[in-house]
Amino acid sequence: MGSRFLPPLFVGLGAALLFAMEPLVGRLLLPSFGSAFHVWSTSLMFFQGGLFLGYLYAHFVAPRLGGWHLLTLLLPLPFLPFAPPASPAEPDVASLLGAMSMHFGVPFVVLSTTSVVAQQWWTRSRTVDDEERASPWRLYAASNAGSLLALVVYVFVWEPFSGLATQGWMWTALYVVWLGVAFACWRGLAPSPASQTSIGARPTGRRLAFWVLVAAWPSALSLGVTNVFVLDVGNAPLVWILPLVVYLLTFVLVFGRARWYPTWMRRLWPHVSLVGLVAFFRIAGVESWLPLVHLVVLFVVATAAHGELYESRPEPEQLTWFYLAMALGGWLGSALVALLAPELFSSLLEYPLAIVALLVTLGVAKRAWKAPRGSVIGFAVIALAAGVAIGMPQGDEVGRALAKRRSPYGVYRVVDVVERGHRMRRLDSGRTVHGRQAMLGAADDVHLSREPLGYYHRESPLGDVLRTLPRPRRLGVVGLGVGAIAGHLEAGEHVSFHEIDPVVVELAERFFTYLDGEGEVRLVTGDARHTLAAERREEIAPYDALVVDAFSGDAVPLHLLTVEALDLYRARVGDEGLVVYHVSNRYLDLRPPLRGAAEARGLEAWVKDRGRDLGVLEDASRYVAIGSPERVRALESFGWRRIEVPPRLFTDDHASVLPLWRF
Repeated sequence: MGSRFLPPLFVGLGAALLFAMEPLVGRLLLPSFGSAFHVWSTSLMFFQGGLFLGYLYAHFVAPRLGGWHLLTLLLPLPFLPFAPPASPAEPDVASLLGAMSMHFGVPFVVLSTTSVVAQQWWTRSRTVDDEERASPWRLYAASNAGSLLALVVYVFVWEPFSGLATQGWMWTALYVVWLGVAFACWRGLAPSPASQTSIGARPTGRRLAFWVLVAAWPSALSLGVTNVFVLDVGNAPLVWILPLVVYLLTFVLVFGRARWYPTWMRRLWPHVSLVGLVAFFRIAGVESWLPLVHLVVLFVVATAAHGELYESRPEPEQLTWFYLAMALGGWLGSALVALLAPELFSSLLEYPLAIVALLVTLGVAKRAWKAPRGSVIGFAVIALAAGVAIGMPQGDEVGRALAKRRSPYGVYRVVDVVERGHRMRRLDSGRTVHGRQAMLGAADDVHLSREPLGYYHRESPLGDVLRTLPRPRRLGVVGLGVGAIAGHLEAGEHVSFHEIDPVVVELAERFFTYLDGEGEVRLVTGDARHTLAAERREEIAPYDALVVDAFSGDAVPLHLLTVEALDLYRARVGDEGLVVYHVSNRYLDLRPPLRGAAEARGLEAWVKDRGRDLGVLEDASRYVAIGSPERVRALESFGWRRIEVPPRLFTDDHASVLPLWRF
C-alpha cells in the first residue's frame, strides 16, 4: 500500500508547497519592490532557475546520498515562516534576485528536488513490481497536478480568506507534515542500495538540445502571456496564476495516465499559433474575450510542445537527464523574457517570438514539410492571411509612433493620432491610455494645447474636486502619466507628482507640455509609499488634496489601496484635505476596499461615475474621494454620492482582487 499511495502523496504535496510559494512570495515582494510587472516575470525566472538547481542536485548528488538525502530536507526550517524582505535602496532586478536568494532560495531548491528524487526511488525500489517500476511518469503528472491544485487553492481560498502572516504559518505547518511523508515514502519504497549510485548513460547532444529548446519556448510564451495580462489587467496573484495554471495543466494532461495529446492538436497547433500572432498584433481593441484568446493559444501550443517532449522521453534510467534538460529549457525561456527581452525589445515581442521559435524548432526537428499535404497547404494559407492581417494599416487610431519605451514598470508608446476628429498626442501602455494632449496649428507649425483632456477634463469628477479647494491650491499626485493634472494649475499654485518610473518622466517632459504651464511643478521619482513617507519625515508642507492616479496595467496597485496607504495619504493632507482615487477600470470594482479603508478610519468615501453628456475629448471616468464627513459632502452638489457597495478592508497583510472582479 505504501509503495502505491505514499509516492504520489510525497510528490503531490511537495509540488503543492513548491508552487504555493510562488504567489505567496510574489505578494510578499510587492510592498518592497513596487508594482513593476517585472517583479513577477523575474520571480518566475528565479523559480525556474531554482528548479534547475534542484534537478542538478537530484541528478548528480541525490543518487549518491541515498537515505541521507532526507537530511537536506531540514535545511529550509531556519527560513520559516516566510517574511517580507526589507525595502531596497534601489528596487531593481539585481536587488530583487538578491532578496529572493537570501529569503526564499533554499526552501525552493530543496522542494524542487522532490519529483525527480521520488522517481529515482521508484525505479530502484524493491517493493514495486517490474512493470510499474518501468513507468515512473505518473509521478511527474502527480507533481504537476499538485502544483495546479496549489495555485487554484491559493487564489480561491488562501489569499481571499487569510493574510500573509497566516499563510506563512500554514505553509510551515504543511512543510512539517511533508517531512514526515518524505521519511515514510523512503521507508515504503526501500530503494535498492546496489543501484542508488547509478546515473544512467548520457543521451546524445542532439536529443538533449531538442529537449532544452522544446521546453524553453512554451516557458517563454507563458511569461509573455503573463506580461500581456499584467499590463492589461494589473499586478496581482490572480492575474499571475491564470497563464501558469494553463501551462501546468498541459503537463498534467500529457504526462498523466490519460496521455492526452490528440491527433488534431498534433496537426493543427501551428494553425492555432497563428491566431495568437494575429491576436497579439491586431485585435487589442476587443475587451471582453481577448485574454481568453491568449490562454487558448498558450494551452494548445504548450500541449503540442509538451506532447512532443513526452513522445521523445527516454528510458527510466535516463529520466534525470530528461528532467534536467527540461528544467534548463524552462529556465532559459524565462530568462529570455525576464532579462533579455526588456533590454532588446521596446514592446512585448517575446510573445510572438516564442511562437515563431517553437514553429521553427519543431519544423526542423520533426521535418514538418513532410506532413500531409492538406495540413501544409492549410498552414500556408492561414500564414499568408495572418501576415496580411498583421501588415494592414489600422486606421487613424494607431497613428504615427514618436517613441517606444519599455521599462520594468510598463511598455509605452507615444503616438500622434486623429481621435474623434481631433489631432492628438497620446501616451499608451498596452490598451490603457495614460493621457493625451490636443495638437493645434498647421502641420508644419504644431503646438500642444495645455487644456487637460480625457480622465482629467475640467468637467470630470477630478475637476469637481479641484473646484472645491481653497486658492491657491497645493496638490499631490501619485502617478504622472503625461502630467495633465498640471493643466489645472493657475499662477501661484503647486503640484508634486510622485512617479515610480523614470521612463514616464522622460516621455512626459520630452513629448508633452503640461509640465511647462502656470504654477510650480515638482517631480519626485520613486514608489509613492516611500516618497510620501520621506516627505512626512522631512515635514514638507501638506497638500490640499492628494490624487492617487497610479496604474499598473488597468488597475491601481494593491499596496496603494490598503488602510496603511490611506494613513500615509491622510498624513500628507491633514484633517481638512481630501484623498482622491482615480479608479476607472475595465475589470475590477475598486470601491469596496476604499470604502472599507475609509470606515476603518472614521472617514467617508464618496464616488462619482461620469459616463454621459461628456465634454469635448473627455473620457468616461470614475473617481472616489475620502475625507471627513464635512469635507466630502461639499461634493454632493456636483453629483457625488456615498459608496453603497459592501466594504472590504485591504491591509498590507491581506488583500485579494478576486472579490473585486467584474465577472
